[in-house]
Amino acid sequence: MAQLHEGEALQNAAKMSKPGIHGLADLLGVPRSTLYYNFRKERLDDEIKEKAAQALGISMEQLFGGLYNDPTGEKHFYNNGRLSGDDLRARKAFGDINSQPEGIAVVPIMAQAGYSKSYLDPKFTEDLEMMVVPNMPFRGERYRVFEVSGDSMEPTLKEHFHVVGELVEQAFWNSTAQFYIYVIVTEDRIMVKRLFRKDNNSFVCISDNEEFYPQFILHKKDIKELWLVKRKIDWEMPPPKRFEITV
Repeated sequence: MAQLHEGEALQNAAKMSKPGIHGLADLLGVPRSTLYYNFRKERLDDEIKEKAAQALGISMEQLFGGLYNDPTGEKHFYNNGRLSGDDLRARKAFGDINSQPEGIAVVPIMAQAGYSKSYLDPKFTEDLEMMVVPNMPFRGERYRVFEVSGDSMEPTLKEHFHVVGELVEQAFWNSTAQFYIYVIVTEDRIMVKRLFRKDNNSFVCISDNEEFYPQFILHKKDIKELWLVKRKIDWEMPPPKRFEITV
């Protein structure tokens, strides 16, 4: 069975653990963005590996040697039908994977002002409602659902539609896809706009409803989070369509 690389193994373990990704970031004393950046690395620094294993209460061998380094995402506690002492300690630290919540956290319009201020507070994000959509290929901390506010993105996105966003780490903000739709979190608001990288320090924000919402410059230093929109969830049904009866 092929193994995941070290960053993916750490992400697997963080998702399965009782502290979760938020809690692990706090235990390590690093921002979540730093932790997500490490999830992408094939090989981790020894210091991060040691601190992560210690924070999760398991050995480095368990963390990177197979128990959580499983591309199927399954945990294998049993060895010939019996639990070893290390397995029992791991189960105590991580709990049962089947009890882990599924779905994606939702940020409705009424919570968006608070989200801008508290998006790094684990208690705030853990209290967000979870949306579970059957067969949705996105779930977990890397994704979030935002409710669309206003009409600036009509006709593509109407108010109260929902969009599924994938977190873009700050290290990759200089390689964002031009003219794609993003959810942008700043100090005082959440916006849904198309982005054009003007230079290394700024974006041009573009609304699809350009007649009423002109373009404007947004400096990268003012951005707190950036989410690439992967899906839209349209709650509306179109009106009946009339056909000519021919039979």
